[in-house]
Amino acid sequence: MLKLKTAMILAIALVTAPMTMAAGNDVVVFDLQAAILNTDLAKKKVQDMQANAEFAALQAKFETLRNDLQKMAKDAEKNAVTWNQEQAAEHRKKMEYARADAELVAKKLQAEQKATAQRVLEELGPKAQVVLKDVIAAEGIGLVLSTQTAYYAEPSRDITAKVTEKLNKAK
Repeated sequence: MLKLKTAMILAIALVTAPMTMAAGNDVVVFDLQAAILNTDLAKKKVQDMQANAEFAALQAKFETLRNDLQKMAKDAEKNAVTWNQEQAAEHRKKMEYARADAELVAKKLQAEQKATAQRVLEELGPKAQVVLKDVIAAEGIGLVLSTQTAYYAEPSRDITAKVTEKLNKAK
């Protein structure tokens, strides 16, 4: 779905490029997701998520597992030459289990972060659309391209920060 939208935006941009070149300043780029996720509300939700006891416990568990893996790697580096095959196999097994545990915890952390971001996007999406339309009208913008589909855009052509600022002011 996202690829289809991106392809359509790119096709429209290519078709309308000659017209927009003549228009000059009315072509901008915009990143809806960045505009929303950089708002004060989004930052507060991320802080709340990080302060959550379950999330903090997962983070602590991940750090512990990562430290354990580093210690095991150092131990293997220092002592592997003195180990017999059974000891080396046992150490590899322990490292594999710890690595698998760390990957699982990392996936849980990422899932929680993604869910928080999705909730913020859903909550502020409609407001962002309204604010974007206001910015488009106020600045006489004729074409808005996604930052992901534009090969190049001068920083002055990116209205993402303007929309974020207006979202922060909108209550």
